[in-house]
Amino acid sequence: MSEADVVVVGADPTGLVTALGLARAGFRVLVADTGRDGIASAYCAHDWSVLPGLDRLGVLDDALRAGFASTRWCLRVLRSGERIDLDLRVLDGITPFPLTLHLEQAALCRILEQHLAIESTARIERDVRLVGLAQDDAGVDVILDGGGAPGRIRADWVVGADGIHSAVRRHIGLGFPGYTWPERSVVALIDGDLAELGYAGTTFQVDDRYGAVVQRVDDRRWRYTFAEPLTLPVDRVAERIPEALRAVGDEAEYAVLEWHSARMHQRSAERYRVGRVLLAGEAAHVTNRMVGHSPISAFFDAFRLTEALSAVLGGHADDTVLDVYAADRRRIFHDHAAPLSASRKHLISQISDHDRLETELEYYRRASADPGALRDLLLFNRELEGRSPLDSAGR
Repeated sequence: MSEADVVVVGADPTGLVTALGLARAGFRVLVADTGRDGIASAYCAHDWSVLPGLDRLGVLDDALRAGFASTRWCLRVLRSGERIDLDLRVLDGITPFPLTLHLEQAALCRILEQHLAIESTARIERDVRLVGLAQDDAGVDVILDGGGAPGRIRADWVVGADGIHSAVRRHIGLGFPGYTWPERSVVALIDGDLAELGYAGTTFQVDDRYGAVVQRVDDRRWRYTFAEPLTLPVDRVAERIPEALRAVGDEAEYAVLEWHSARMHQRSAERYRVGRVLLAGEAAHVTNRMVGHSPISAFFDAFRLTEALSAVLGGHADDTVLDVYAADRRRIFHDHAAPLSASRKHLISQISDHDRLETELEYYRRASADPGALRDLLLFNRELEGRSPLDSAGR
């Protein structure tokens, strides 16, 4: 007999959301916490489109108390000083949460873990490493090392949510085709009052040299994410951060509290299901670190995978719904998340031609002035939700 219905490898938001959804449905879940990718903590602004899913899990109220909500974001064109403001309140009546949740990833994980801890069918094994994975028609043997975990755990299904360097993906023999950007991302956590300098809670700073994504963490702290060429020596990143931050303005007073850097990739696994093993989040796909379409897609991976596995484990559907999950989530990445992420990064930091930049900016100017155009722009993120694996086409 299996010791767990599902082993979730990875304790980032993707893994924890999946585990909590399955535990709330009454299934036995073990989360193997294999450590977190520090650069992923760059994301502290969670899109309106994923908030209903967090609300259904019962964690959104706690998340809003721990963080804060904002309804505005903007584009700040560095050379001209132009600011294009966009207001999420145009989505009133379309979504119950027309806002952005600002909450650091580590804080969101703590909330998810607290909710998971009260579920009698769930447990977390800390600081473990996946060293083996063997499956047959009846289940999967998961071999863990470290922490207090037993060496071998038998599960019906395994979810790989262990990030871009996924051990699960490696153990099931899947490649991770795509490409690596010729730049690294640098995320600096800074202390300063950027709101006084005209920065909204989320600001796309548009400039072909000093392009950046700036997100407010709390009253004083901000995350400043920019890209730099890989040809620059990585051991001198810290020395270059003050130069990048000079784009904020000479009058800015700030302190750099911490920073991270990492290469940026645009990649997807060849498949998101191999037998009884499924991939979600950055174990399945990743885009550049500057914009947030990869984490939005990862949340929807977790929501959809929870639906599919709950139906299979509960005897309400056969495992073909897992094929539907895998195919649709991969389609969503290639058709929507990847091209949109590349396009946004191009706008923020790569357009040097004035006429081309004006053409791109005009789209946002129209959205700022026309509520209908702004709704269309914002609602595109719903494309990342995909379809339920349980709809009529998936049964």
